[in-house]
Amino acid sequence: MLARWVVLTGTLALGVGCAKALQIPPQATYTEIQASGVAAKPPNCDIKVLRHEPLTEYRKVGIIEGTGSVYASEEDVLPVVKRKACETGADAIIILASKSQTTENLVGYYINAVAIVYGKNSNIPIGPHISH
Repeated sequence: MLARWVVLTGTLALGVGCAKALQIPPQATYTEIQASGVAAKPPNCDIKVLRHEPLTEYRKVGIIEGTGSVYASEEDVLPVVKRKACETGADAIIILASKSQTTENLVGYYINAVAIVYGKNSNIPIGPHISH
């Protein structure tokens, strides 16, 4: 009986240790604010990551939210966010929030970013979303 208990306890401990390996890969979602007016870029494009608004004129074209598991960090989630931004044709992303969090909707790592395109598009009316 004791031998069974030891084997069962060891098996459970091993299963808990493997839980980290079973984590869900990071994911990103995109919500369009306005059409970017440019073609998609390759998924591995060299997109700029900004931590504040640029000093040049730009348009906000979308919101990208990236999430990762409780074991994830910014280094795990950011590549997925950048890949999603490349798909939109964005020139850069502005990171608004990047943090581990525990809420009733999410336990894990969260990145909230805005995809931007530099300059203005003459086919799209200029509105209050333009920054100078």
